[in-house]
Amino acid sequence: MPQFVLAFPMNCDATAPVVINENVTLAADAKSAIIPGCSVMFNVIRKERVDGLAGIFKEHQDISAETASAIEAHKSLLFLLGEVKNIEEVGQVNMAILKMFTVGALGVYMQQSGAAWSEEGFREEVGDGEYPMDPWINFVENGDLLYTLGLACFGLPDLSIPAAEEDAQSKLLFVADALFGDGIPAKSGSEVDLEEDGVCVLRLETKNPFPKDSPEFNRQGILRVAKKK
Repeated sequence: MPQFVLAFPMNCDATAPVVINENVTLAADAKSAIIPGCSVMFNVIRKERVDGLAGIFKEHQDISAETASAIEAHKSLLFLLGEVKNIEEVGQVNMAILKMFTVGALGVYMQQSGAAWSEEGFREEVGDGEYPMDPWINFVENGDLLYTLGLACFGLPDLSIPAAEEDAQSKLLFVADALFGDGIPAKSGSEVDLEEDGVCVLRLETKNPFPKDSPEFNRQGILRVAKKK
């Protein structure tokens, strides 16, 4: 399974320990970690701060001037790398991200999709946790189609749908959850029941609009979400 990469701008220096709880501390030289409540083993990387980080978060969502200022003033970056094998582990990693916010993380950047969430934005996106994959998925328009970004870390192809389709993002999120959470085969011809929106069928996109050396390129390919005729 491909790795995910989570980057946290921190309010402490890269040489400072990050105390998760009384039993777990991420030292400056920590190489791996288990965060309580999450069964996923993380690889850990600590790095110095970088300039212009707030701009990435502003591009992804509306954030307050105060939040942007805090992110821009971060003192270091903490990276957590790992793999998720099922939907339950995605929910556990979400809980680990929330834990990081309580110990000095100012936001989270999901390298696999380019999604950049402030604490407030991430908490809102996670909501009650019914659809744990939602914060992990980003979107980009190309031509008349809307594409997902980030499904490669789940071992899945990305998805596309006509950008003019009503509730296009919601439909893509629903299908992604059905593929990874419910085990519907990620292949051409598979059908997904969108409930009130009827049944859709997946069709392999013959052309990938993203160059192979671009971060948007997914080696698993792209599946078009189409209405079943």
